[in-house]
Amino acid sequence: MNILELDKEGILNLNPSDITNFLMPAELLHIAKLLEAYWAYDYAAADEGRLGLHAELKSGLHSDAFFVSRILLKPENIREIIAMQMVQRLKQAGIVLHPSCIVGVPDGATDLAKAIGYILGVPVAKMKKENGIILLDEPIANREAILLVEDICTRGTGFKEGAVAVMRRYPDATFIGVDPVIVNRGGLTEIPIPERGNFLIVPAVNLQVNDWMPEDCPLCKMGSKAIKPKATDENWRLITTSQLKAA
Repeated sequence: MNILELDKEGILNLNPSDITNFLMPAELLHIAKLLEAYWAYDYAAADEGRLGLHAELKSGLHSDAFFVSRILLKPENIREIIAMQMVQRLKQAGIVLHPSCIVGVPDGATDLAKAIGYILGVPVAKMKKENGIILLDEPIANREAILLVEDICTRGTGFKEGAVAVMRRYPDATFIGVDPVIVNRGGLTEIPIPERGNFLIVPAVNLQVNDWMPEDCPLCKMGSKAIKPKATDENWRLITTSQLKAA
């Protein structure tokens, strides 16, 4: 099966059991683009004067590419495929998977954690975000080997906040020392968590994209404005259409 030759209908009809190899970055990008879950800055359009918008990340960095995992993971078959890929990547890395509980960093990894929990037969505890702060929304009975799951990793900001949320409620909690993610886009290999050590980033795929400090952002210097793509549905519509030619 050549995923790169499938159209959107073909992607939505993929049977998870038919995916026997690891997805390559180009294949995941193809899926994300067809599902309208990926945006990239159009430099050719900028050369023609359509400067448009670019992305401000959770970390505060600016970027010329962005994934919305909520959209990517909405189809059940794609969510299952990616969850299976992440579990297999952990096993490939030699990680012994006997978690006592799985927790997904909200909101992007909430349903992903459920899918991974189903595969492993492990209970899942839910987190929520209130006023921009991540909180543990459900009790964790067994806190001996918690697996914290993230969706997209740039600088590990969300993962750190998720770990802190667990430790705030359960100071005795211990974690499996990994950060399983769909995409590692920031080039990091580990995330340091105070009092818990370094967590190995284990992605389904690595995909390096451009990120800059705001003061160094070349897109800002060109005249493009940065917005937070996930802040609202309208922001996502704006950034994905900002460089299109006027009708």
